[in-house]
Amino acid sequence: MELWMSLTLLSIGLLALWLYMLSGSKPSSPTRPRPAQPRSTQPRSAPSRSGSARLHASQWERKVLAQMRGDQARFERTLAAKRNKHPRASREELLEIIYEEYIRDNR
Repeated sequence: MELWMSLTLLSIGLLALWLYMLSGSKPSSPTRPRPAQPRSTQPRSAPSRSGSARLHASQWERKVLAQMRGDQARFERTLAAKRNKHPRASREELLEIIYEEYIRDNR
């Protein structure tokens, strides 16, 4: 009788473990892997804005510094790195790129 009860409890435990593992291994909705997007070798340009919608470099600098919580050294390092990556971009364009990437990466 003891053997029968032990085997029953063991089988119930194994069944519970199997159901637990089975429920955790499948996502609730089927997902498709996203296709890999080829990276361009050319630097991305900032979105072009015209007229009053375009901010001046000082305004972009204030926005970037606000996102970086006033860390001037970090701001200068980031600006230098972006200048190396986009050598033909103006300071205004670099600041816009930094701001847009910072916002995108910190969502």
